[in-house]
Amino acid sequence: MICIAPTRAVLALLLTLAPGPAAAGDWDAIENLQGRTPVTLKVDGKLRLYYRVTPDQPLTVPMDGPARLRLTSRVEYEEHKGSPVIYTLRALEGDRELEHQSTETSPSGRVRGQAGNGKFGKSRRMTVDVPAGHHDIRIAVEAPGAVLVRLHESAPRGGDESMVSLTPIESVRSVIVSEGQKSIPYSSVSSGRPVRLRFQGPITLEIVSRLDFDATMRGVQPYSLAIAEGTRRVRETEFQTTKSTTATFTNLKDRVPSKFDRMRVPFGPGIHEITVELEAPAGAVAEIHARIPQPIAGSEP
Repeated sequence: MICIAPTRAVLALLLTLAPGPAAAGDWDAIENLQGRTPVTLKVDGKLRLYYRVTPDQPLTVPMDGPARLRLTSRVEYEEHKGSPVIYTLRALEGDRELEHQSTETSPSGRVRGQAGNGKFGKSRRMTVDVPAGHHDIRIAVEAPGAVLVRLHESAPRGGDESMVSLTPIESVRSVIVSEGQKSIPYSSVSSGRPVRLRFQGPITLEIVSRLDFDATMRGVQPYSLAIAEGTRRVRETEFQTTKSTTATFTNLKDRVPSKFDRMRVPFGPGIHEITVELEAPAGAVAEIHARIPQPIAGSEP
């Protein structure tokens, strides 16, 4: 077992620089929201996932900041209507408005439903700056009907902090995920076999996860990860994922990684020792890659 001394200077020596999936300027699609089923559209022939929002049914998006949330919206037209539509999109937290957009749109000839039917508006885009900490952002619309919203998240404006991978103090297995020109180490987690991590706060921990697909697994697969500190459950997050078409395991020939998911969890001052465990499905295995902002030697948290 590797022990990590409780100083940021020493901790920096035990971390390995690694490229991550959320570098500054990159936008990652949010396609797994608990309790909501996305709508599939064809945009220039490519499948894209949107969430349906109406005046009576807003959309809640949980996020950990600092980050940016980008919303690409399209009006859902009824078949017999094609006139311009005016609508307002609002991003709210409680009663506080973070951002809003009032706009007008007309039907797009580039977008259809997955079955090739339906009319949808030309896209409009809005970006929300999300402050540090955990936030439940409510997306509300003022419109004559439904608005479809596609969600992306990215690093804060002005560039992401330099990130480093966090070496586990306990894990049962390490695997390498290769995608494009990147090879990134992940640690395996399953029910009863967690990964244990130790770090010093205050800090925001980022967990990138992938589910292992075997030859029997098809289509969308759900899984959930739980983070605990001692007896306290810090976070439990459910994901739905599909097999990656671009990533491979270099040292697991009978498995294929899923597309990556990500969660960010803020921690307060002091030393934290946590476990990350796969809650479901039973018998499955997932891989995690933990990252934190790069410590600066000699600085105080």
